[in-house]
Amino acid sequence: MPRRLLILRSAQREFRDVREYVKKEFGDLTCNAVNAEYKKAFRLIERQPEIGSCIDELKDLGITNVRCTLVRQTRIVYEFDEHMALIHMFVHTRRNFRAHLFKRLLDQE
Repeated sequence: MPRRLLILRSAQREFRDVREYVKKEFGDLTCNAVNAEYKKAFRLIERQPEIGSCIDELKDLGITNVRCTLVRQTRIVYEFDEHMALIHMFVHTRRNFRAHLFKRLLDQE
């Protein structure tokens, strides 16, 4: 049974920024293709969240229910249990992931 998927407001802003950037830089056709890839990733997170990659910085702390998956050059970071999947952030692979992760954990809405 699929989990309920929720996206934090802060992650929604990041997602909107990613979509706006892709549309501006690459056009509508690419934007539509990328949106389809995100929809596919969201469905996978709802149905099989354990398939995502463990996050080393959190795995070392014993946190294994927070995972990430890639859509092109953006990591989708999410947490899950048996009922829900919660997307915490969208972060570009070139960003300092550790710094962004800990900043987000401290500033969480």
